Amino acid sequence: MKYATSILTAAVAAAALSAGEAAGDWGLVASYPTPGADPRGYYLADLNSGWLVDAAETPYVYHVAWPSGSVTASFPAPGGAGAWGVCDAPGGNLYVSNNATSYIYEATTAGSVVTSFPCPLAGPADLTRAYPGPYLYVAIPADNLIAVVTAAAGSLLSSYAGPGSQPTACCSYGACFVADSGEHTIYYQAVPIITGIATPTGLDELSTTVDATFLYIVDDATDRLYFYHSGVPVAPASLGRVKALFR
Repeated sequence: MKYATSILTAAVAAAALSAGEAAGDWGLVASYPTPGADPRGYYLADLNSGWLVDAAETPYVYHVAWPSGSVTASFPAPGGAGAWGVCDAPGGNLYVSNNATSYIYEATTAGSVVTSFPCPLAGPADLTRAYPGPYLYVAIPADNLIAVVTAAAGSLLSSYAGPGSQPTACCSYGACFVADSGEHTIYYQAVPIITGIATPTGLDELSTTVDATFLYIVDDATDRLYFYHSGVPVAPASLGRVKALFR
């Protein structure tokens, strides 16, 4: 979970999300095309940009700005073909998962591999880093599981069934948001909140206050990144008003 203004305790964070979800329906604010034709995982780096994996013949990790979607940096994805997930790692680095090799790589934002370890369950998709513990939540589509993995050793702490049939991404406190490509649905604590996303392959979240939550959803079918909002009413055509909430 990311907060624009402060770091909250786990209990307060969970309560904040619950309040945000109850505040109103999810509405599409904006979208933009991804830099490649096979977009996968997404990680919101700051209030104005994020990292996105594209699983092209030569997979790349792109740093993209919103709302323009312009590429500001990129590097070849470690592990090559099969690259999928991306999230933050210690020291400003990134974790990048590979669905084909079943490895998780830690790399710098310039693309240098720091370390790597095998994912304890085969076929990792998008992933998210848990706070405050050094754990990763990893979506395992083929087995309909979310794996909880130690980031240092790559050992399996636990796993549990996804809310649908094919989880491809998860994010936020306790991985409470899950994207499911089998059901074309985004879930919050097993409750469907956004439907009709054909092939959601990446997901990340930002909460600015107890009544404003934002979701970033990558759709491989349309090759676009969608920006949804719940909580404080926002005119879908006015991205400037959304950005004002971050100030």
